[in-house]
Amino acid sequence: MLYGKGCFGWALALMLCAAPAWAQTPARPAQETVGSWVLACPPGAEEPCVLRHRDWVLPPGNGGPSAALEIQARGEWLVPVVALRGLPTGAALGGSLVAKPTVSLSLDGGKRMELGCGVSGTSYVCAPAADAVPGLAAALPKARALSASIAVTVPGVIALPPREQALELTGTDAALSRLRAVGVSGEALPALTGLDIQGLLDRILRDLGFPNGAADVLPSLMPFVRWFSS
Repeated sequence: MLYGKGCFGWALALMLCAAPAWAQTPARPAQETVGSWVLACPPGAEEPCVLRHRDWVLPPGNGGPSAALEIQARGEWLVPVVALRGLPTGAALGGSLVAKPTVSLSLDGGKRMELGCGVSGTSYVCAPAADAVPGLAAALPKARALSASIAVTVPGVIALPPREQALELTGTDAALSRLRAVGVSGEALPALTGLDIQGLLDRILRDLGFPNGAADVLPSLMPFVRWFSS
């Protein structure tokens, strides 16, 4: 009987010693393919991993910005966003103040959803409105296709004609689980829809007598934006 208790004690001790190893966060892959998705993690542990679709909405290397379908967190939900990179600094700054790309998406040929855009770190991210986030997050894992439409115009800086890209979705549920395991980037949902820098600036300018908000002051602001960013 004592021998049995001793064996049990040793087994318990081994389990407790091994527990920290079981609790370790899964290794961050430099690049990993899950279905139609690519998970890429920078070397620095403080930098978040990025989950994007393997096909580009706007491919890089075309002399203009690139656009990718990515998955980010909005509050507790994971949703598709369109991330633009490679915009000139002046265009990104000007766009964050007054001009926004026109971006929309739909799942499985359903109702098209307009995305709201703004500067996020080094990229320009277009994401669903707060009230659309829960429904979109619930539908995403089961969706088989996504269609993204994008047009970018910053007067005096850049103009890209409308482009629509159909993307096949496979392995999405597994890709979302993998992203949660290695750490996901994102933002908290605003307490009030539209209460961000762009929305606040538009509201103030409309109160000052500019019917179209910040868009009405773009022509006069662009020379200062280009000078500031040069």
